[in-house]
Amino acid sequence: MAVGFRDEWRVEYGQSRYLHQLPDAALQNRLDAMIGNLWSTDAAGNVTPPRSSDHRHSLLRLIVHTMLEQMERARMSVREFSEHELRETASASYTPPRLRTPFTGSPSCFAKFGKRAHIRDAFEKGTLRIAPAAAYNDPSLNAAQADNELEHYSVTPNEHLKCRILGLDAAGREIEVPAQLEELLRGMLVRNFYVWCCSLGYDARLFHDFEADAVLVVRDKEAFRARLVAAVQKQLPAAERFERHLLYYDPYTTRREQLTPMFSKNIRYLYQNEYRFAWMMPEGSTLASFFVELGPLDDIAECLEFA
Repeated sequence: MAVGFRDEWRVEYGQSRYLHQLPDAALQNRLDAMIGNLWSTDAAGNVTPPRSSDHRHSLLRLIVHTMLEQMERARMSVREFSEHELRETASASYTPPRLRTPFTGSPSCFAKFGKRAHIRDAFEKGTLRIAPAAAYNDPSLNAAQADNELEHYSVTPNEHLKCRILGLDAAGREIEVPAQLEELLRGMLVRNFYVWCCSLGYDARLFHDFEADAVLVVRDKEAFRARLVAAVQKQLPAAERFERHLLYYDPYTTRREQLTPMFSKNIRYLYQNEYRFAWMMPEGSTLASFFVELGPLDDIAECLEFA
């Protein structure tokens, strides 16, 4: 048995083999995405295992399932791997940030990573951009930001719709056309909504992933919440407000009914530990980005910048 391959995970995957129709390249992309979530950082910015032991366990289970499918295709009976080596490889391009003022205190906070000018405006004036969720479906954004927030799906690869496809042969006679069974997708579409998001905790790796050189660290989350809610309420009096941490899902092991509108995100973004403030406008509304100003945040937050 390969190192790190729990017996129950091997048996579990053998009973369903839910990745068997995934193309080789997509299977490798899935593995890379899972491994990319297998690391976090400590207060000093050094690489560590994921802070959540539950997240680590879930990721290792999915990594093993994906490797087992690769082994099945390659007719391999044994495959060894080191979690430490996977983490080292995934974080190879990361360098701990050099900050003007070191991060201290609890990592529990709201943390907004971004460019220095934007973060300074947020800290000094409380200037925040509220954007439609659809705006993040933009290929010009970096990999940590770009996502289709309005469409999510789950895959049920071992279920199929039965159908007969009829056509005509060269002589004009009706014949049945062979059909190839493919993955069955169940989707969730969400009406466009306004969103402001941050990380639920300080993690120095996000400087790297968001290509950021500054972070707004909000220590008093309740005070910030009250100011943000009041500021947006003035501009969107008809909006219905929602907020919570995100639920990260694996399309291949999550059922459609487990997806939560506005608060579901693909597991490849798990490392971001996102917290989201969302506002749903009445149906038919046109959404465009706008700014709010909460006033200086120096009494409840701090601004950390690259040296």
